[in-house]
Amino acid sequence: MKFEFYLPVEVIFGVGSLNRLGEVARRFGFKAILVTGRQSARKSGALEKAIDSLKRHGIKEVLVFDEVEPNPTDTTVNQLSRLIVEEKVDFIVGLGGGSALDVAKASSLVSSNEGSAWDYVNYPEGPRLIPFLNRPVICVPTTAGTGSEVNRYSVISSPVRKEKMVISHSLNYPKAAIVDPELTVSMSRKLTAVTGVDAFMHALEAFTNRVEDTFADHLAITALSIIKEWLPIALEEPENLKARAQMSYAATLAGIAIDRKRVALIHGMEHPVSAHYPHVAHGEGLAALAPAVTEFNYRGNPEKYKVVAEVLGCGSEPHRAVDCVVRFLEKVGLLITLKDLGVEKEKLERLAEDVYLLARGLFLINPVEPSIEDIYKLYEKAYG
Repeated sequence: MKFEFYLPVEVIFGVGSLNRLGEVARRFGFKAILVTGRQSARKSGALEKAIDSLKRHGIKEVLVFDEVEPNPTDTTVNQLSRLIVEEKVDFIVGLGGGSALDVAKASSLVSSNEGSAWDYVNYPEGPRLIPFLNRPVICVPTTAGTGSEVNRYSVISSPVRKEKMVISHSLNYPKAAIVDPELTVSMSRKLTAVTGVDAFMHALEAFTNRVEDTFADHLAITALSIIKEWLPIALEEPENLKARAQMSYAATLAGIAIDRKRVALIHGMEHPVSAHYPHVAHGEGLAALAPAVTEFNYRGNPEKYKVVAEVLGCGSEPHRAVDCVVRFLEKVGLLITLKDLGVEKEKLERLAEDVYLLARGLFLINPVEPSIEDIYKLYEKAYG
């Protein structure tokens, strides 16, 4: 066995745990900024409940920043960071899906240091950033997918550069995560499926890539098993709290797994897609790419893909993992192509170039190291 484990995030999990937000927050100061999306948290009542919990526990002022868009941009992070500095905010609460959580975390890093959001893409560990200067972040997910509440990643896009990159730094962890499955009940069927597929792909890629980490492997394969069983139930019975809790739990496990082992080529190929086509939800892009990339990958790590096939109920041969992924996507209504998502065929070459230039760090840990020709062929296959 071989593994490393570091997770400086307090995790409070359970139905109704949003009520504890103020209890946790009062450790960090008296002035908060609550970062969320433009509509859903307000419509569902989650925003009101969060503010109420904060104020009941002595948080004197709660600002609301509700400008986070899907596939959030560096511009949004920079705008929020300036506001945090100007208003002398003590701590940050991210409330929403992965986009809101990613922006909340990234804004802490940027507002507590120098420069702008894009400066912290691939920023090295070291003494240049001072840990105690970072404003604390509390993450409260309202979806079950990204696992951003328990990891060091913030994914941001640059509309100017047409790039989607990752801030990955030990100072980008939140201080606490409050995972209340009840908040996910208000998700639409499509959002439930899209975020669930995101968690599924996190687990699949963490488990099958080349990084050795026994602990993370157990988390990932457990997450796969849970998602396979409970996502279809959550889709058919949206108010089933057991299904919602299982999906929130699986997303949390998968989020920790990718924190330890990272993702691989499916994610590496999806990021250019939603960078060039911001209307494409991350989980949709992953779903379109997964069958082709899994078929490319399984020969590179047959023992792991054998386990995947067994856990997903497709037999015990490595190549059956491909069938499992296809069957799962079909069951949750996301067996789709890049063409279905509005990707233009003439853009595939540019997408392949972007992967080769921007995601080379994932190539060595992918089960099979791809060439640029391989990547282009995979895009063609996923195009349909």
